[in-house]
Amino acid sequence: MNSTKRSTRPRFVFLAVAVCLAVFAAACADDEAELRDVDLALSTTSGFGYGYWIALDQGFYADEGLNVTLQGTGGSSDVAQILAANNAAAGMGVPGAMLPAIEAGAGLYPFFTYAYGEVFDVVVPAGSPIGNIAGLAGLTIGISELAGGEVPLVRALLVEAGLNPDSDVEIIEVGADAPSVKAALDNDRIQAYSSAKSDIASMNATGLETVSITPASLDTLPAEGLLATEDTRNDDDLLIGLGRATAKGQLLAYVSQDAAVCILKEHIPEEFTDEQAGREGLAAVIEITTAPQPAGDYVFGFLDAAGWNTYVNIFIQGGVLSQQIDMGQYVIDDLLDEINDFDQQEIIDLANSLPTDC
Repeated sequence: MNSTKRSTRPRFVFLAVAVCLAVFAAACADDEAELRDVDLALSTTSGFGYGYWIALDQGFYADEGLNVTLQGTGGSSDVAQILAANNAAAGMGVPGAMLPAIEAGAGLYPFFTYAYGEVFDVVVPAGSPIGNIAGLAGLTIGISELAGGEVPLVRALLVEAGLNPDSDVEIIEVGADAPSVKAALDNDRIQAYSSAKSDIASMNATGLETVSITPASLDTLPAEGLLATEDTRNDDDLLIGLGRATAKGQLLAYVSQDAAVCILKEHIPEEFTDEQAGREGLAAVIEITTAPQPAGDYVFGFLDAAGWNTYVNIFIQGGVLSQQIDMGQYVIDDLLDEINDFDQQEIIDLANSLPTDC
């Protein structure tokens, strides 16, 4: 009898363990299956998208039940086309590209502001006598590329200053690398330059000395953020999850830029080939993507129809839009409380615990 008991009990234990393991594996499989596949289109592959890369790296999207794939593109115009075709659940872009798409019939719905204040800049060499946009009359403006997101803004600013973009100035493509831009300025091929603020900051870190002539009135506008599509605009769980996870990614970088650099080096190493330039660019980006902090905690994602309508008016003046658009019909501003419903101190503690010696 005793020998029978000894021989059967191990088999029972083995069977119980096997059942437990099978149940555990099934639970894990269910957990993985619960993650929703989401394509998120980015308007850049540069460090400007730091919040998205950090959110992906640290599992913040997964915490929201999302298996996010980040799609880097050539710019906001590309993102607008992707969203209009419903080839991504949401995307990051600037008003200068998104508003023309909306005017053309695309259903694009802003729901989270990522950058506060205009992300593009118009600069002149340090010491230049040009002090404002009107001073560009008869001169040549260099831009990163003819399809770049800065073009609609430059044209609008010129019209606002009383200049015709097609006859009073010349706009040419000179690229976005510091040596090319510096040579164009030094040789007087161009007298001003426009590109993303982060790109210009990186160039200045390598010796290009410029000053901005962009009107200060643009500093408080919702310059770049996330937009939903016609298919996803009513999907509150998705939009809240994307916004909240991205906000956490941003906060982590606010707290520790060194930790952010280590994360970004893993995902976009090409941005840190020149370490100093990469760090300077990230610092400049964080400056314009820091959320308002009215009473202690940051308030991430703030947007309203008024800010977007200001852009509508700017671009109508610039000939980028032909008619008024009531952005109150498009802006989604009732999810911000839930997007900000997370423990900011927990992210701060996490940021301070991450490695910085990369």
